[in-house]
Amino acid sequence: MLRELEVRDLGIIEKVRLQFPAGFVVLTGETGAGKSLLVQSLQLLAGERADAEAVRSGSDRLLVEGCFATPPDAGARELLAELGVDGGEELVLRREVQTSGRSRAWVNDVTVTVGALQRIAPYLLAIHGQHEQRGLTDPATHIALVDAAGALAAEREEVAAAFAAWQETRQRLESQRRALATRRDRLDVIAFQAREIDEARPQPGEEETLREERAFLQHAERIGELVAAALAALGGDGGAVALARAARAVRELQGLGIGVGDTAAELEQAQVLAEEAERAVQSLTGRVRPAPQRLEEVETRLAALERLARKYGGTLEAVLEHRARLQAEREELEGVEDDIARLAETGGALAARYLEQARGLSHKRAAAAERFSARVAEVLKGLGIPRARLRLALGLRASPAGALDVDGVKVEPAADGIDAGEFELSTNPGEALRSMARIASGGELSRIHLAMRTVLRDHLARRGALTLLFDEVDAGIGGNVADELGELLASLGGRDQVLVVTHLPQVAGRAAAHFVVRKHAARGRTVTRVERVTADARVEELVRMLGGGAPTPAARQHARELLKIPG
Repeated sequence: MLRELEVRDLGIIEKVRLQFPAGFVVLTGETGAGKSLLVQSLQLLAGERADAEAVRSGSDRLLVEGCFATPPDAGARELLAELGVDGGEELVLRREVQTSGRSRAWVNDVTVTVGALQRIAPYLLAIHGQHEQRGLTDPATHIALVDAAGALAAEREEVAAAFAAWQETRQRLESQRRALATRRDRLDVIAFQAREIDEARPQPGEEETLREERAFLQHAERIGELVAAALAALGGDGGAVALARAARAVRELQGLGIGVGDTAAELEQAQVLAEEAERAVQSLTGRVRPAPQRLEEVETRLAALERLARKYGGTLEAVLEHRARLQAEREELEGVEDDIARLAETGGALAARYLEQARGLSHKRAAAAERFSARVAEVLKGLGIPRARLRLALGLRASPAGALDVDGVKVEPAADGIDAGEFELSTNPGEALRSMARIASGGELSRIHLAMRTVLRDHLARRGALTLLFDEVDAGIGGNVADELGELLASLGGRDQVLVVTHLPQVAGRAAAHFVVRKHAARGRTVTRVERVTADARVEELVRMLGGGAPTPAARQHARELLKIPG
């Protein structure tokens, strides 16, 4: 339930702050006073698209903030936990739109995306306006309405899961069939590449070894000179031998009580290092020999390996990985017929499972459509269409290119089943049922929409109270039908909070609370104000809505009767 709404700098609204009670609430006012802006503010909180042009002239941003009672639904609690929002007793949704077009949103001061608002909104409010009424003219929405009324969400999910499993297998099967069609050419490519790599016989780490050998061969003469110089310095009476003599002398000094610290140990360590260095340099002597022919062989081998690397991944390791992939692909292609046969068998079983579940959904859908249509027609009787007959014309979603054969008919399967459906309507006795989208007038569509939403709400009784916003629901309605409409909306207000923007005094008179939207000039600017009216002020607003020129005692009496105020 919406407890409080604050709107700043939205269109001609400078600042409005409203506290809404539970039950049936109406908003009235002259055309252009700003009622639609209040509707737009709630649409923004529901995550609908923001328009920077809506920001009030002279301001750099608009702000809408709504305080709702936290819904008790487990799904809502899980969603809030996912978003990191502490629900508590209240949820404060805030939306900011800047003139730059940037939009930001918060829930209980936690920054969220607009998409998160769209996920939260269904637990808090439902907005029914002309857009939703026009949606009834699209047959694609009709089956979804019936499924909602029939509480068929679980069945739809099962069908969708079966469809997804089948489609995955179909896609893999198609991929394997394409692979089979191009297998010969691909196997030729694999054979060529594998042969090219195998003939080169690359070995892990071979490049590094060859580069080191090439360095020795390219600089053999200079390396020999350096090795000889190093050995001359380390061998003979120099190097390790000299260090050993020095260490013995220092040890003798130490024995005579002369303080030399760690010098003896350091000299002995230096001797060890010198001996190791001599052995390391000595090991190079066997590798230092000019060999022009071997250098040419190494250069040729490195060039061949580098060509392979450039062609198959950039490094020798990448070449070897590519060779392994070629082998795996060849094995897969060689077994493609077996894979196709297996996938075809699996696909057939999944298709049969999908069809079985889709048929079950169709059967339940047909029964739900019959119940839903009858209940909607019953509600329409009180809304001035007493002879209404409504039916969902349900059939297979036939298509010449359909992937499924159902009773000899090619059908295009989908995640929501195999059905196509459209509501058919007759509003007068003796008239045949025809497409509701084609024959219903705007006024009839608004009443049908309200009737459907009324019936649908009955199936959501276990959910927490919602805020239902109806805009332009009274289009094309008047007289006794307006009385029935007011009674129906008041009845809805017994379960949910019902906010209605209306021009009908008969509807306004039924409300438990009444807000009037007015515009006036302030500091040279047009400003919208909203105030709750009671007692005489409410009577005067109904007199205005009744029309007929200047207020008269008769008009005031009529307004009191609508409000059930004694004489």
